[in-house]
Amino acid sequence: MILQSLDFFTHSSRMRAMQKKNIWEVPRRFVDQRFDVVALGLLQEHYALRQFSRGEVARLITAGAITLNTKLKQARHRVRLHDTIEIIEQALLVKDRTLIDYPDFMIPVIYEDDALLVIDKPAGIQVHPAGNVVEQPTVAHFIATHYPAMRHIGGNSMRPGIVHRLDRETSGALVVAKTEEALRELKKLFKNRWIEKTYLALVYGHMPAQSDVINKPLMQRSGERKRLVVESRMAPVAAAREAITSYRVIVRYQDFDLLMVMPKTGRTHQIRAHLASLGHPIVGDKLYAFKSMRRGKQLFAERHMLHAQRLQFEWFSKKYVFEAPLPQDFQTLLHRVDETRKASYDDEALTSLLLE
Repeated sequence: MILQSLDFFTHSSRMRAMQKKNIWEVPRRFVDQRFDVVALGLLQEHYALRQFSRGEVARLITAGAITLNTKLKQARHRVRLHDTIEIIEQALLVKDRTLIDYPDFMIPVIYEDDALLVIDKPAGIQVHPAGNVVEQPTVAHFIATHYPAMRHIGGNSMRPGIVHRLDRETSGALVVAKTEEALRELKKLFKNRWIEKTYLALVYGHMPAQSDVINKPLMQRSGERKRLVVESRMAPVAAAREAITSYRVIVRYQDFDLLMVMPKTGRTHQIRAHLASLGHPIVGDKLYAFKSMRRGKQLFAERHMLHAQRLQFEWFSKKYVFEAPLPQDFQTLLHRVDETRKASYDDEALTSLLLE
């Protein structure tokens, strides 16, 4: 919670300038975590349209733009309940960067009207630039190049109209806002969990039930930058965030299960972390799959086999359903293991996926 916003003076040998500082009290869920991890979490909460990295936060801490209880502290310092984190707003200003045009870089469009753009994001493509790397083509580059009127939707030229994300290796349906009004409405739909998302995932081993709900809060592992873990007895409950995922087994192969997965919340890596927590990580997941699984199986994919198949929501009293076809690499793997099929719980769904 923001306690206050105050003006304070900083000075150097050359100038004296007035800067604005935001002060946040450390919430209970962040107690005993690293200073840089807490600062990153608070920035992501209060500046939803900005993308911050752990490295960027560390540089701001070193530069004195982010302090703990008004004092300079190292990034690894552990925070306590009721500590305050102070952030100089001027240091957070996004530099005026321009996305390079890529006229030949195309992404399949599933649907488009005056307010919405729904694309089929290929695996291996990031949604927007990470850090200072803006040259490699991303979904944001595609939008800026082929929809120049959308370049500044949302006030962040690095994320034009982007409301939600898919991991780099995850393929599938992604909705983008074409207007400011559409951006506000879509953010409301996602925030209130009114958008139904359906994924397909191929996992190692066999799930404990044909269908179930995974209700396990997720938290960042201390000292790790990317991987999330489920809450454990070794960490306070308040440090984790609610995460709920339901799943249904479509097909059971000899060594794998093909799942239909419906996340109810939208945490980072939620599906990947939840499935791994049950001992059944997604095939090809280099971050969450166990080494023994990656090396011991005959089947190992170049990317994790997770596909955002469907988005469904109501938009101004009209129902929309958008589907992205299963990409070729995913289909190839399913054809490859199909001869080992032990049980099929949804023949219609399987037939629609295994296109020749």
